[in-house]
Amino acid sequence: MTIHPWRTASLVALLCTGATGSDADPRPLRLTQTRITIPQVDYEPALHTGADGLPRLDLKAVPWERVVEGAHAAVILESRYVRVTLLPEMGRVYSMVYLPTGHETLWRNDIVRPGGANNATGWWLWIGGIEYTLPGEEHGYTWALPWTWEILEDGVHRKAVRVQVVEPTTGLRETIDFSVESGSAAMEAAIHIRNPTEHTVDYAHWVNPMWAPGGRNEVTDNTELIIPTKHIVIPERWQANLGPSPQTWADSPLRWLRNWENMGDLMAVGLDAGFYGAYSHDEDEGVVRVFDADITPGVDVWTYGFHPEKIPMGSGGPNKGYVEMWGGTVATFPDERGALAPGQSVDWTEWIYPFQRTGGLTYADRWLAARCRFIRQTGELDVRICPVRELVHASVEVLRGERVIATHPVSASPSAPWSHAFTLSAGIPLAELLIVVRAGEQVLSRFRPQAAR
Repeated sequence: MTIHPWRTASLVALLCTGATGSDADPRPLRLTQTRITIPQVDYEPALHTGADGLPRLDLKAVPWERVVEGAHAAVILESRYVRVTLLPEMGRVYSMVYLPTGHETLWRNDIVRPGGANNATGWWLWIGGIEYTLPGEEHGYTWALPWTWEILEDGVHRKAVRVQVVEPTTGLRETIDFSVESGSAAMEAAIHIRNPTEHTVDYAHWVNPMWAPGGRNEVTDNTELIIPTKHIVIPERWQANLGPSPQTWADSPLRWLRNWENMGDLMAVGLDAGFYGAYSHDEDEGVVRVFDADITPGVDVWTYGFHPEKIPMGSGGPNKGYVEMWGGTVATFPDERGALAPGQSVDWTEWIYPFQRTGGLTYADRWLAARCRFIRQTGELDVRICPVRELVHASVEVLRGERVIATHPVSASPSAPWSHAFTLSAGIPLAELLIVVRAGEQVLSRFRPQAAR
C-alpha cells in the first residue's frame, strides 16, 4: 500500500480540479483546540500506579452512584465531509461525525464507567470511540496511560495532531499522526512503533474501533459485517454462542448482526484485501478501515450479540451496543505476539471513513468504497461508489479479461454517491470481470464484482 507522495499529490489535484456544484467550494478545513466535559463515574480517586508503571483501579473502592464531569483536552479536525474529535491525552478518537448525513459513526457511552478486564491492569474503561493498544492482551494497556501530544500541521490543506506514549512494561514507543485533509471524508492515522531498548520485545498492536454506523449510538438491526476473507474461526469459549469453528465466511450467518445469538468474537483466517467494515442497511450508511494487510493482518470481531440486555451504559439505559472490529499486527487475538528487535520500528498508514448509499460493501481503498454485484444469468452489473473526496473527470471501465467492454463517466462525492447498472452479455464468468475506476488517465481502484445473492 505504499503510495509515493508525488503520486498522491497529483491524484488529489486531479480529483478536485474542475469541481462544480455545491461541493466545488468546500468549507475551510478547521482545527480547533478546546476542552470538553464528559460525564463519568467518579473512578479516578480509586486509581493508583503499580510497580510496573501501569495504572491499577480498585474496583471495590469506586463510588458507582457518584457521577462527575470529566474534563478533557480535545482537538477537533473538520473538513467539509467529516468532523473528528480527538482526546489526545488519551491517544483516543472520541467522535467521527459524517457531515453529509450528520450521523455519528462511533459508539460513545452516555456516562463513562470502568469495569474488569482480562489484562495486566485488571480493568477497562467503557468510554467509546477508537483506541490504539499495546502490547497485547485484552485491550492492552496504552488506553489507560497518559499520552503527550502536539499540533503537527495546521495548514490550509491538511490538519494533523501527533500523539505519543511509552508502554512501560516493554519500553515500546508509539507515535500516531492523526490527520484530515481538505475535501476528504477520511481520517488518516500514520502509526509508528519503535523499540528503543536493548532487548527484543514481543508485542502486538491492535486498533479497536467501536462502531455504530447510522447515527443512533447503537448498532441497527440490519447491520452487516464485511470482511474480505474466506474463513473465520471462533474461539472455543464462544462456540456455544456463535456456532461451530471454522466457518466459511460467505455462508456464515454471523455476517449479519441479527444472527449473533449472544456475545462473543470471531477471527478472520487471512485477508484477500486490506479493508473491513460495517454497514447499517437500515440507514444505508457504513464505515470502513483501510490498511496494509501485510503489516496488520489480524481481524477480530466482537459484539454483545443481537438485542443484548446488559450493555454497560453508565446511565443503565437500554442500548443495542456496538461492534468492535479489531485490526492487529498479528493474525490472532489476544495471545499471539510478534518480535521487534532492538532499535527497530514498524510503520503503516491507515484510513477510517464513513460512507453512504451503496447498499453494502464489496471493496474499499483510500479513495473510495464500492458495492458491485453481477447477475450472470441476465448480465446485469450494478456498481455503486461513494468516494472519499469528490470525483471529477472520472470514469468506470468494465473489463472482460484485457478488453474494455463497457465504460461510463463518474461524477460523485461523499454527499452524492454514484451508481449505474450496466447491461452486459449473459453468461460471462464472474472471474473474467474487472472494474477499473480512473481519474483522468490515472487508475484509482481495481476490483472484482461479487455474485448477486
